[in-house]
Amino acid sequence: MTVTMTLEIEVLEGARSLDVPQWCDLLDADPSSTVFATPEWHRVWWEEFGAGKDPFTLLMKRDGGLVAIVPLYRKIEEDGRRVIRFVGGIDLTDYLGPICAPGDRYDVADALIGWLKDHSDDWDEFDAHNMPVPFGFAEFLVERADCAGYRFLLDQEETAAILLLPEDFEAYLASLSSKDRHELKRKQRRFAREQAGASFRTATPETLEEDMQTFIDLHRDAEGHKGHFMRPNIATFFERMANAFMPLGWLRLDFLEVEGHALATTFGFELDGTLYLYNSAYEPEARRLSPGLILVAHLIEEAIERDFHTFDFLRGPERYKYQLGAQAVPLNNLRILNETVT
Repeated sequence: MTVTMTLEIEVLEGARSLDVPQWCDLLDADPSSTVFATPEWHRVWWEEFGAGKDPFTLLMKRDGGLVAIVPLYRKIEEDGRRVIRFVGGIDLTDYLGPICAPGDRYDVADALIGWLKDHSDDWDEFDAHNMPVPFGFAEFLVERADCAGYRFLLDQEETAAILLLPEDFEAYLASLSSKDRHELKRKQRRFAREQAGASFRTATPETLEEDMQTFIDLHRDAEGHKGHFMRPNIATFFERMANAFMPLGWLRLDFLEVEGHALATTFGFELDGTLYLYNSAYEPEARRLSPGLILVAHLIEEAIERDFHTFDFLRGPERYKYQLGAQAVPLNNLRILNETVT
């Protein structure tokens, strides 16, 4: 039986809601924290998408010490419902949730449900997306919401794909199925044979502006949803991210090129031994050579050489992620409705 420890809650509102000096200390206490939990990510997202939203952050404390940061916003939807969500948004933040140590998640969930109950006049729905399972925050939040008598809807909305990296690249290749290993090597040989002058390159502060334009252009040239995704405000968000993360050493903007011409590009992050593959694009005319796969395989090899422990492909069901050895991680959406079950 889990024993709940009551947490005190302080609320920061408005412009100061993301200004918490102890934020990074809490990140250090959570070995499973991601780049999406950093204050830098939250600030960049809010600068671009905060309009029309009411931000507030719950600071949860035990015996005067900070235990959790829960960055939230309230938005009035078109139908008049007042919906509370985690700062970071649904489409662009792959993992959402509170910033706290794993051992405190149950108490944080209990305190959050208690706060919602005490402020029942201020919301109609708590809509929590992109929460990883198992043994994540979603399970605790479901339990506490159920105990409080709230109606809730729980769905697996998507999956992420995570690859745990071995000690060397040969061990990585050996971990793939024989079919996937054969296909990867075949595609690498074919690409090397037909594009003997190809090279890999990572953006630097000096090349960043031009490289970002190349990335955006390649993305917009893609077919279907991917090509339409890079709307002006999304492109601005990527540029904000790049400019904020490059000085921190977190940005990875990589290219597979032939004589200076980009055939494929990836936009990602590296932080605390994890390489995150956030977005990618390739030249449609080069599709038969699988340049995107060749570039990602190169990044995996480099991450292993640098002793990274995880390659996180993030959200999306794309088949190549699993051909490269990733394992699926479910992501839940929990909707808590401001009505009790009778």
